[in-house]
Amino acid sequence: MKSIYLLLLSFLLLSCNFNQFYKDRESDKADGEKVPQKFYWEIRYGGNQDDIYKLFGEKFFSVTSKEKLIELLNVTGQIGPVEEYNLSHWETLVVKGSNPKSEYLFVYDVKRGAEKTQETFTLEKDENGDIKIVGYRVNQDMLNK
Repeated sequence: MKSIYLLLLSFLLLSCNFNQFYKDRESDKADGEKVPQKFYWEIRYGGNQDDIYKLFGEKFFSVTSKEKLIELLNVTGQIGPVEEYNLSHWETLVVKGSNPKSEYLFVYDVKRGAEKTQETFTLEKDENGDIKIVGYRVNQDMLNK
């Protein structure tokens, strides 16, 4: 009878998930924020599209083609060149344990010439441990022109 209880207890422990959750830690913010900063550096000074592509994850390209990304970058470039960007909102969620994941959200107020945009980055850590952009959205207030 003792062995049955021991067997049941071991199955119970094996089926449990042990995870630690970390929300909005400054260290996670610092890790994730490097990617949008690199993105803006490439937009301003880079010029090699392959370096920009490397910042985006497979999950992004499963929904959006590289041609659509370049089209988006060209349209935002027509608004104006990036002169200044300031982080206005951020969130992070890092889960360590049996079901690990890392998710980041950064919202920037961007000055592009005389215009302003709000640009949102959604990032995730991939299986190699690299943080990649999986979502990128640009909002421009057209009513205040």
